[in-house]
Amino acid sequence: MNTDELTELLLAYLNDKAEGEVHSFFFFPLGEFATGAGITDHDQLMAAARALEDGGMVMLSQDVFGQISAFITMEGMSYVERGGETGIIAKYKENPQAFVQEEENPSWLSEPELEIARFTPEMANQVAPAPGPAKAETASSQSAGLKQIIIQIINVILDDTSLDDETRADLLRDAETLNIQLAKTTRNRVVVDALMAELWSVPSLAHAVAQLSSYI
Repeated sequence: MNTDELTELLLAYLNDKAEGEVHSFFFFPLGEFATGAGITDHDQLMAAARALEDGGMVMLSQDVFGQISAFITMEGMSYVERGGETGIIAKYKENPQAFVQEEENPSWLSEPELEIARFTPEMANQVAPAPGPAKAETASSQSAGLKQIIIQIINVILDDTSLDDETRADLLRDAETLNIQLAKTTRNRVVVDALMAELWSVPSLAHAVAQLSSYI
């Protein structure tokens, strides 16, 4: 299997997993996919995952134990619906078990060479340092900081029991759209401000949105 096929297979798998949940904003361990699909080439899998994230089709996260997970974005779902380019998505849809069988997470995927923002529940109580003129952040570190807070926002939305399902779904879409906007070189400030205001209006998100505002 070449890297293009692996990339599309991973995306189809994530889409399939997301469709089995109440909503699509769950992070699924890449290690489970790797073992189930018989993937032993760590570098190839990480290249596929990174290409998907660079294309805005997934977001990657790494927990405190080093496990890498991903959730599929709406853009990624749309790509799967269109069938992709290699033909493997259609084949996967016909018989998922022929490509991926549910297995436990392999330990070899715990130490990636890719820098991924880590999220832990303790981050909800931490204040992100505002960038100062004496220590200007590099583009990569700023991007990592933004991503970390977006993941934090998503997790808070998922855990907020005061939200009804419709409101939760709307807020998750707002968080995803905001992530896409912030990843762009040229941002639509009107859209960003509107999304920030919407998220800010939710009490449980105010702290995280305040952290985010220090980056943009």
